[in-house]
Amino acid sequence: MIDLNIQPIKTDRLILRTPQESDFDAAAAFNTSDRTTYVGGKITQEWDQWRGFMGSIGHWVLRGYGFFTVTLHDGTRVGRVGVINHRMWPEPELGWHLYDGFEGCGYATEAARAARTWAHTEHGLGPLISQIHPDNHASAAVAKRLGATLEAESTLLGDPCHIYRHPAPAQVTT
Repeated sequence: MIDLNIQPIKTDRLILRTPQESDFDAAAAFNTSDRTTYVGGKITQEWDQWRGFMGSIGHWVLRGYGFFTVTLHDGTRVGRVGVINHRMWPEPELGWHLYDGFEGCGYATEAARAARTWAHTEHGLGPLISQIHPDNHASAAVAKRLGATLEAESTLLGDPCHIYRHPAPAQVTT
């Protein structure tokens, strides 16, 4: 278990915490699902899934932030949300992935809002971007609910993406 002295973030319905090895099976199931269409595609080999999972943990170690595992208060894993800044990214990005069956409940918006506030408070990050494939209408809707606006069209790892800019932390009212 990672201990970076990062306290879990609690919202009305969710807990955002650093990843644990016990989260691997849920992440692996996500990686083999159609939900990966706009985030790099399916990863079916366990070794590749494990390397990606470990890379996500390494992001925390290197940057001090990354994707939180998002759970309901009863411990049910609903997805991953957080801030990433890979070497090939233009700047830190707020992102979200919901596991199958948990879309349409407002979890991505609730968790992303909490992660965005944490990133600003703990790391001075923001206003953040979200890089979203133009066909990923559900993710774009989350960005818009968070107050982000379309800033530019670009490419990300060879695919088209829209860059949404989140409001400056001082401008966030909800």
